[in-house]
Amino acid sequence: MNFNSIAQETTSEIVGSVNENQSPVAGATITALHIPTGTKYATTSRKDGRFNLPNLKVGGPYTITVNFIGYKEEKQENVFLLLGQEYKTDFVITQESKTLNEVVVTTTNQNKVFNNSRTGSQEIINRNQIERLPTINRSLQDFTKLTPSANGLSFGGRNSSYNNLTVDGANFNNAFGLSGTLGG
Repeated sequence: MNFNSIAQETTSEIVGSVNENQSPVAGATITALHIPTGTKYATTSRKDGRFNLPNLKVGGPYTITVNFIGYKEEKQENVFLLLGQEYKTDFVITQESKTLNEVVVTTTNQNKVFNNSRTGSQEIINRNQIERLPTINRSLQDFTKLTPSANGLSFGGRNSSYNNLTVDGANFNNAFGLSGTLGG
């Protein structure tokens, strides 16, 4: 039995290269903007300066832009794509000097999630949670279930002896084979 399949193509493609003085430019950003819908397609040039923008809407107009830091932006406007077309376009970019403005980052308060005193994940279980959560044997493991990365007293897939577990500031580490937790 012999089966033949026929597929219908519904898109177009833009291919090309980015060069400077006949040398390929790697890492340039190529953007195709479909003007009627505002859809943006983007890619970067490879080591050999070549790029592909597949699966583009048929029609146009498109504006194709090439950007690279330290180089002048190059643009092609009013590009129309035909069904199944591989539109070929090459860009030659030239160096351009620009003065970049300084960036000033300021902060007014310390973020509770992202700060320099945080060295790993943590879960803080407050008094209200302790009083409301059911515990069958008054086990600490009943409360570690609130931490998504916990499995008993093991956190983040590490053996429990590699983690630092504190209760009211007191270390609950290294049970030395006792029944699971200190004071077990």
